[in-house]
Amino acid sequence: MTIKVSCGMCGKNYKAPDKAAGKKLRCKECGESIKIPEPEVEYGDDDDGFSNLLADAVELESKSKSIRRPVRKPMVKAEKYQGDEDSPVAKKKENNYTQDLMQTFLFLLDPANLFTFMMIWGLLFAKDIILPFAAGLGAIGRLIILGWYSNYRFSVIYEAATGRKELPELAPEEGYFIPMLQWMATWLLVHFPAILFLAFAVNFELTVLLKVALLGFDIRELSELLSATQLGVLVVLYSAGLFFWPILALCVAVGGFETVFRIDLMIVTIFKTIAAYFFTAGAMFLTAAVYYFTVYTAPELGIVGLIFMLPVIMYMEIVALRMIGLYYHHFKKRFAWNWG
Repeated sequence: MTIKVSCGMCGKNYKAPDKAAGKKLRCKECGESIKIPEPEVEYGDDDDGFSNLLADAVELESKSKSIRRPVRKPMVKAEKYQGDEDSPVAKKKENNYTQDLMQTFLFLLDPANLFTFMMIWGLLFAKDIILPFAAGLGAIGRLIILGWYSNYRFSVIYEAATGRKELPELAPEEGYFIPMLQWMATWLLVHFPAILFLAFAVNFELTVLLKVALLGFDIRELSELLSATQLGVLVVLYSAGLFFWPILALCVAVGGFETVFRIDLMIVTIFKTIAAYFFTAGAMFLTAAVYYFTVYTAPELGIVGLIFMLPVIMYMEIVALRMIGLYYHHFKKRFAWNWG
């Protein structure tokens, strides 16, 4: 059997024996070096050319069975389609309300959350203990930290409302001044009936009203200005405002400040989620109780006592704020509005 080969330069044809396959010959016409290819396999009529390929495939298959291949498991398990408006997608099953609450109470076990918590503690320690001794510059610094922390509080609510387990990043996204005004406005709005009642009770004494608006209610001082009945009414009105504050703060954090005027939707939502809302508001009452206990006992505690009480207040406040966000995250289908 011979091998047919042509010169690539002049096109002259040659024939070479099979044993010359792979070797080179010199073209007699132009002197070009020509490599002799392997001989082509000729198939008969009963052979369609696939028998050799089939044999090779069988050999490869037998070899592959001896090789252990890693099995790639799906990252998440697809939930069964329930026929809602969302298309069936593969997603991780969310924690239930109880599991998320447990993770909220134990959020300091996460090293990233612990680091963020310590950074916040350092800033608030500077605001409440160090900067008051820095005169004018200290006042500016305290105002900046207060604005930042107001924004951060809203971020804690918002991130929990989206289902995130980690604390928000420390960098503010909406500045300092506007979030601080919004935070103060939410407290003034819910306590407006109590402040208005107090204004009539003290004959609109400006110094008392400003102190209450800026520093909050001091029961010990007010007990000297009000009768027992007036003080009791004031406590009831203040407690009612504290009860209503979580839903108002949630509206501002998730829907924007313009939603504070939809009191009708807030009241309907509270009634439709009454058990969960009472539990959420209870966390705010407990946080407020610890806060006022610390404020009233500050002279006896001293700086060392305040250093240890500050992280306790921070912890309880962050837990309460996250509970507000989780309240929306798990019960938003019962809400009187829909923000996504």
